[in-house]
Amino acid sequence: MHAIPTLAHSLIAIAALCTALHAGAAPAPRGPSTAQERTRVVELAAAAQRDPLAVRAANEAWFEQWISDVPDFMFKPEAVAAWCMRSARGEMRKAVQFQFGTSALAYQIAHNLPEPQKAEDVAAVNLAGLEGVLAAYESLLAKDPGVRSPKMDEALARRAKGELAAFAAEIAAR
Repeated sequence: MHAIPTLAHSLIAIAALCTALHAGAAPAPRGPSTAQERTRVVELAAAAQRDPLAVRAANEAWFEQWISDVPDFMFKPEAVAAWCMRSARGEMRKAVQFQFGTSALAYQIAHNLPEPQKAEDVAAVNLAGLEGVLAAYESLLAKDPGVRSPKMDEALARRAKGELAAFAAEIAAR
């Protein structure tokens, strides 16, 4: 009679040890992004252009975790992203950061550019990020004129003249 509880206790102890060892082990590296995740990024970029604050609030944690975990898409914010951040004020800064990241990555996904290396690819990714930011800025401005930014207005004026790519290139060259 005494052997059965001992066997049960031994099995429980082994299970507990295995669980403890597994919990202490480093997590296995994750695989490449899934089609569902890439679709979500593209959809987030489009949705955030219409409602930047709400979409960012609901999805920022997931997006930041995703971009830090996936091994197949690299996002390296550069001068254009920094310019966008400096051009925004207050709460708009976080929305701009989120919008630039999702828009740039949506472009990378759509054009199968997991890690842009060529200058023209980097320029296209920067332009996509800036275009997304300007669309989000216009949405924010329609709801709250107090978020107006002279620098963003300058970018809108350059876009209206068909000079947005040149404007992004000027920023990147600074």
